[in-house]
Amino acid sequence: MVLRKPKGYSAWLVTWEWFGEHAKREEKIAAILNPRWAGERVAEYVEFLYAESEYTLEERARFVLTKAKNPYPARFGSLRGVRWTGQVFCGHNPWLFARLVDNLTIQGDETGREQAAWNERPKPDLTRLPGLDATSRNRRDD
Repeated sequence: MVLRKPKGYSAWLVTWEWFGEHAKREEKIAAILNPRWAGERVAEYVEFLYAESEYTLEERARFVLTKAKNPYPARFGSLRGVRWTGQVFCGHNPWLFARLVDNLTIQGDETGREQAAWNERPKPDLTRLPGLDATSRNRRDD
């Protein structure tokens, strides 16, 4: 009998990130989203998820009525100063981090606790784009 290794999935993975034990979340994974969603749709969802989790009722009402009043709007990552919709950040500490991942697998242990594993997608290589000189090629990603 041949046993197949469980196939992993591509997905938008939304995780809680933090600095310091005071901001630690019990569950690291906040959401798993369809990989076909555009970055803008993911940003809207992540912004809503953060507001529902971290804001008071008054702050949530203000956010719904006027997006400009949102203290922590979702923002995209950047590569060499260029907006990159492959990553979304939202919040302060803790904050939400959404990105496309590959080979997402979830397995349970004997107690029923689930564990997830995934491969981070590499960032696009921008070194071959016209107009980048040696200085910008050696610059650290934002």
